[in-house]
Amino acid sequence: MNDRSVGVQVEATAKWLEERGMVGAAGLLRRVARQRDEAVRRLVLRPSSPAHQADGGGCTTSRDLDAALEAAMLRTDVARFQALAERAGWVPDPDAKRLWSWRDGWWELSYRRRNPKDGYHDTGWYLWGPPGSYDGEWTARAKTAAMAEANRLVAVHRAATDEGDR
Repeated sequence: MNDRSVGVQVEATAKWLEERGMVGAAGLLRRVARQRDEAVRRLVLRPSSPAHQADGGGCTTSRDLDAALEAAMLRTDVARFQALAERAGWVPDPDAKRLWSWRDGWWELSYRRRNPKDGYHDTGWYLWGPPGSYDGEWTARAKTAAMAEANRLVAVHRAATDEGDR
């Protein structure tokens, strides 16, 4: 599948996307990550010319600047992609009873019927998030109320993790 590693976070997100049928998004994520890594590798491994080594300077060539520009542009593209995904809000899955959202990680809001054997004690919408967040938390019976409650819970989780990082 992959001939080169794209990093643990990128690979985990790509596998998560594939498990949910979003193969194209997973491929795009891996491709952009590989392009970013290649641009950074070219920038870091670029040898200085002998003329620049003689005067001890770390003078940059236009190729160095091109590689740095490409790496910066790819980082910006990934950040824009994440910002757009976050602004999209809750996006419906091909399965009519499931919604996805990106908020510093993937979140799922799914409709489940009451089944205490499976852990669903009420019929309604349940929230799942990245590891360390919510894992099947009941939000509401109606979709609109569930989306509002899920947004509140995600905001609470993000605020708590931001404070924990400081």
